Amino acid sequence: MFNPNHRKFSRSQVAVAALLTLKERNPVEVMVVDISMNGALLQTDLKLTPGTHCNVSILLGHFQHELPIEVTGVVVRSLEDGLALRFESVKIDSTPRLKSLIVEHAEDPEQVEVEYSQNGGWIFNPSH
Repeated sequence: MFNPNHRKFSRSQVAVAALLTLKERNPVEVMVVDISMNGALLQTDLKLTPGTHCNVSILLGHFQHELPIEVTGVVVRSLEDGLALRFESVKIDSTPRLKSLIVEHAEDPEQVEVEYSQNGGWIFNPSH
């Protein structure tokens, strides 16, 4: 059973457009509704099996494409109205934008800063 209290990083509620891309398929528009330093909840009708790998471009900026946050992830849960992803990697130039997005929408921005610094600036653990 899933336990939300086991989380290593605080989550922020957002409403940000994104493109989810699977190997050899066209990108699918999704909505990021919840995000942390190591994962996200995507609102979509797309049904994927846990373990499915994907790329996600979180679209920021005035034109929603000039400052994307680029991540690779794996589906950890498929829900009725979305997908839960664990980030496996974040492009180095996307890291500051991801952190800013989370801090900006966090209930406790100081806690997000503490979590980030406690992990030496690394926002994901590829071994988990």
